[in-house]
Amino acid sequence: MTQPPSPNDLDAVRQILFGADKSRLEQDLADSRQQHAARSAEFEQKVDRAFTALEQRVDKRLEELSQRVSAQLDDLAKRQQAHADKVTQLLDQVMAELTRRTDALTAEARAGFDELRSRSSELERRKLNVAEFGASLAALGQRFAASGGDEPPRG
Repeated sequence: MTQPPSPNDLDAVRQILFGADKSRLEQDLADSRQQHAARSAEFEQKVDRAFTALEQRVDKRLEELSQRVSAQLDDLAKRQQAHADKVTQLLDQVMAELTRRTDALTAEARAGFDELRSRSSELERRKLNVAEFGASLAALGQRFAASGGDEPPRG
């Protein structure tokens, strides 16, 4: 009867039978790992270059947008200043017109007050003249009455 082979015997037989294949497979595996490492390194370099290019494009785009925003803000500031200048000009015109109208109304009011004072003075003089005339009539009436009381009544 034969004994079953021991594990060491099996390893030895395997080494003899498959030693060259194993060695070749290990070499292929090492070559494959090396190729994968090279591809991985190459891929990482491509990713790094692509990422750097993307960062540059993003930076360039941000700079362009920043310049556009700055230009638009400058344009907006110019338009606001032009609008403010126009509003200031219109306000100056309105104030000038209001001043002119105020001056005209003030002059009219002064002329009206002067005319009223003049008429008031004229009426005061007439009043004094009428009062003097009334006093003169009263004096004449008293004289007439006094001289008529001396004469006998006619009958």
